[in-house]
Amino acid sequence: MASNGEHGFYLLKSNLVGNATSFLNFLTPAECKSLIDSGESSLELRAGVTDDRQVHENLRRSDIGWFAANGEHKWLFDRIRDAINQVNTSSFGYKLIGFEGIQFTKYSHRTTEESDFYSSHKDTIVLPGGTIRKLSFTIQLSEPESYGGGDLVLYESLTDSIPLTRALGSISFFPSYTIHEVLPVTRAVRYSLVGWAHGPAFV
Repeated sequence: MASNGEHGFYLLKSNLVGNATSFLNFLTPAECKSLIDSGESSLELRAGVTDDRQVHENLRRSDIGWFAANGEHKWLFDRIRDAINQVNTSSFGYKLIGFEGIQFTKYSHRTTEESDFYSSHKDTIVLPGGTIRKLSFTIQLSEPESYGGGDLVLYESLTDSIPLTRALGSISFFPSYTIHEVLPVTRAVRYSLVGWAHGPAFV
């Protein structure tokens, strides 16, 4: 009897690993500017940490803060909730329970030291309650022409990568187990929002 390998294997979807889905014009330019201003003025930005909750500047350099759902940004949480439900129904089909507070992220070009970046990693962190990050999202707050470098890329293999859209106000979703990185910023500053939807562990 021939083995299954001799018959080949046909993917149900192309780019099954990366499988990114983006919505353009998720936020207006005015909303993007307002969120940047709010993040810079009202959040206490700190160096981003890695999975061990420690700062490792050889792995990640960025400044981050957190928007809360119970204040002036509730409208943003409501809109993201609706987008998660929509994209999960149409594209992913995960069992999801909720999502974390929204991370405001600032990647800067630095002239006196290494510029900001985030080396290749996955987002599949298990929370104390036993849920796991299953669906990651990022929202582009910066005008794409206002900075250089800083692309968020997903890896299909060790050598093949796909950059996500830089369109202002776009939101992109991808499975949290996808290996991805933020390339070094080569000019000015890139602002984005990042978050993760959680659910029971994959089986």
